[in-house]
Formats: sequence, structure tokens, C-alpha cells
Amino acid sequence: MVSDKYMAGFLDSDGCIAFQWKQGKYRPLLQVIFSQKMTQDRPVEMIHKQEGGYLYYNEINARKYTQLTFTGDKGVSFLNRLRKHLVIKRSYAEACLDIAERKKVVNLKLAKQYLKERRKMPSLPIPNFPSRKWLAGYIDGDGCLYSRIGYKGSCQINLGIACSWFDVEGIQLIQKSFGGSIRTMSQGNRVQQLIIGLPPSKALSMLSYFAKHLLIKRDQAYFVMGCARIGHYRNGKGIHAGLKQLKAREHRLSETDASIDDLLLAVRDEKNEDYIYRSYKRQSSIVELVEGY
Repeated sequence: MVSDKYMAGFLDSDGCIAFQWKQGKYRPLLQVIFSQKMTQDRPVEMIHKQEGGYLYYNEINARKYTQLTFTGDKGVSFLNRLRKHLVIKRSYAEACLDIAERKKVVNLKLAKQYLKERRKMPSLPIPNFPSRKWLAGYIDGDGCLYSRIGYKGSCQINLGIACSWFDVEGIQLIQKSFGGSIRTMSQGNRVQQLIIGLPPSKALSMLSYFAKHLLIKRDQAYFVMGCARIGHYRNGKGIHAGLKQLKAREHRLSETDASIDDLLLAVRDEKNEDYIYRSYKRQSSIVELVEGY
């Protein structure tokens, strides 16, 4: 089951709240839209299976996307459920619901201007700490685990989260809770990015907080946690190759999770070559090992 908190985090990252505008006697129709690349559309498919909505596929700049739309009363009801869990789009969601639930026909020009202004207003106050499931949904949408190989062959693992300049509440909340630095990715401060370094101890403490609630990046998080359990990242090439392989794998609803056990065995070094084997004697898999951290 996909929780409301996860769907709120996913809406805050890879979702959209919009209107179908119609002249005349009709009120604008609220739309709640989820969109994801077709190769990574497990959350969208699961939400559709659970909540309904209109599922369709399209192509943008030669990339295929899966989109799920809730329109009209269904969109209003759905957004009313999620809005209390939203961090970034909460203020805008409340403005959209105000327009959608009015009984009288709205002035389209004024309504559009009002919503344009509200879209860039921050949703304050920011919560004191992100919920596990909201964080999983948000990182599945806009997060990225990546590694950099150093000159001695070891690697550094980071979590990066990018957003537009008017959607920084999410990365500010995560920075407040887990540290890291916020940087400008493009000229004009249009895109901001939070970078969190994940040395072994930090990887275990942070990722264990939300990893089991991820739908797209769960195997990547478990792989990093498994590497962290070894106690170091000396085999940089093996870790980099393992993450690359997991990222390239499609995450469709009809597919099973990838086993990360073999990838972890490949990154062990001579001093720790029996570490994972000893772990297997106590646990049936490395997934149980890291979930029990």
C-alpha cells in the first residue's frame, strides 16, 4: 500500500497541481498529476492501482513518461487528503482548493494571476523533521545517490537533491535534519541542490531512517548501507559499478527487486572478504542485515 505521506512527498517532487480552464459557466477543473519516466514508473503504477485516476503514456524530448491524473471532484478529494502532509506545495495546494471549491464562476484572469503568485510563495512553517514516508517519496522523485572515485581508489558517496529556486522548503528541511550544503546548479539561481556526504556511519544512520519505504531507489540505498556495514569504501570501482548497475535497471510494477547480495560480495576487499559471508550465517540476506540496523 502506498501511504498518503509517500504520495505527498512524491507530489512535492515529481507531481503537479494544475487546472483545466474553461470559459463560460464552467468552474475550472482541478488536476493532480504524477509523472515519471516509464523505466522508473513503479510509484505511478502503484498509485493508479490503489487510487484510480487516468493513466496514460506520452513522449517528451524522445523520453517516454507515465502520467497519472486525478481530475475534478476526484482531484479535490485526493488533494484534500494529501495537503496536510505536503511540505513544498502545501500553500499552493490550499490556494488551488480554494479556487476549485468555490460555488461561483471565478474570474479566470484574476484566478490565474492569484495562483501564479501563490505558486512561488513558501509553505511556512517548515516542519521540525521530515517523516520517513514523505522523505522516501521526495527522494524517489528528486534524489540521487552517486559515488565519486578518489585518486587512491576509494570512493565518496553523496546524496544529491535538486529543486527549483522557489521549491527549496524540501531541501531546507532535509538540511536542517541531516546536514549537507545547498549550492546553486545554474546561472541566475534557478536550480538549487542539496549535497549530503555519506561516509559509512552517516550512510547507516540517515538511510536506515527511510530506506525501506523507497519504491524506486530502495535497492540503491540498501547497497550503500551494505557497503557502509563493511566499514569503508576502499573498493571505489566496485561500488561505483554496483550503483551504476542498479540505476540502469528498470523499476516497473511487474518486476521484482534486484538482489544486491552479489553486488556487495563484489566490493569486499581482502581484509574484509569473509565479513559478508559471516553475515549470511546470521541473516538470510544483506537486506535483512541493513534493515535490522
